[in-house]
Amino acid sequence: MSNQKSSKKISRRKALKSIGVTAAAVSLSTTLTPKIAKAKSKKIKWRIQTHWPTGVAYYDAVYVDFCNRVKEASGGEIEIQPFPPNSIVPTKDVFDAVGRGLFEMALLWPSYWTGKLPVAAHVNGFPFTWKNLEEAGLFFYEMGAIDIIRKAYAEHNLFQVGPVFLNGIVLYSKKPLHTLKDFKGFKVRSTGPIQKMFQLAGATPVFFPGSELYSALQRGVCDGAHWGAVYAGWDMKLQEVTSYIVMPYLANVNNGEIFINLKAWKKLPRDYQELILNCARANSTHCMEWFVYKDFQCLDEYQKKNLGKISWLDDDTVKKLREFSIKVIDSFSKRDPKYCGEVGKLLKKYLKMSGQI
Repeated sequence: MSNQKSSKKISRRKALKSIGVTAAAVSLSTTLTPKIAKAKSKKIKWRIQTHWPTGVAYYDAVYVDFCNRVKEASGGEIEIQPFPPNSIVPTKDVFDAVGRGLFEMALLWPSYWTGKLPVAAHVNGFPFTWKNLEEAGLFFYEMGAIDIIRKAYAEHNLFQVGPVFLNGIVLYSKKPLHTLKDFKGFKVRSTGPIQKMFQLAGATPVFFPGSELYSALQRGVCDGAHWGAVYAGWDMKLQEVTSYIVMPYLANVNNGEIFINLKAWKKLPRDYQELILNCARANSTHCMEWFVYKDFQCLDEYQKKNLGKISWLDDDTVKKLREFSIKVIDSFSKRDPKYCGEVGKLLKKYLKMSGQI
């Protein structure tokens, strides 16, 4: 009862504070200056495909921006042509298509491949783990998770460039959620590790393409859905067909990815490789900043215009969901001890160092 009462009187300050944990971590993009490569005799022209719809703002602000960064940093020597979803191959086939060399690159959602490559779940990220961008970054680049992950992707003839840092996962819902019992039978459109956490919580995960998400919520096919954090879902118009945004964030950092055909990657001169890596890191940090800012704006509008209500999970429920997330991490480690198991050990080490377990 106290949770329901507080959700009605919730201040924007508390809702925005939930984002602030991440927002404090995203002032790094100006320090990630890509190295300018020396001009080569032959220009490189590649193609890249994403799963992001062309109608959303981040298609240009993040996806096309990455391509532009590479072209500018290389003095026009590297041109990466961005393609929308399903334009070269269906999204579900991108992983294999890039591995075969049908085209060179992709910016995608790692959860799509966890069936064939369990360690992709660690690229995506698990619920209730990293608290901010710095901690996600240290996990990948200081603790060495990315090195293990790259070995796994190489077995599929892919080079894993790195995560595209996004500002977490938020649940849009047609019903208020406060306690664990509220998840019982809750039909939620979900993917990846978070889908398995929902299952342990008693929810009923379902899946369909993002293009069907709005109509599915509108018709009651599902009770809730996550599509990134607040703004990503907002740009998909989820606030129009739901009544609640559930807080806190189920993840403060959740990631997309960029991968490249391994043969094409190895053909690049070393300075071009470094340029692409640096551009990807800079774009990733920019992506986080951009999304966090948009989240602030959307939550402010959501409450000022009374478009819906904020539904807060109680502390006991958050604690229990974190425990479920740990169980999911362990289940992935058992599926793939060679790669996922080793990265899982690093994640457990990080969680202990950060005082979360």
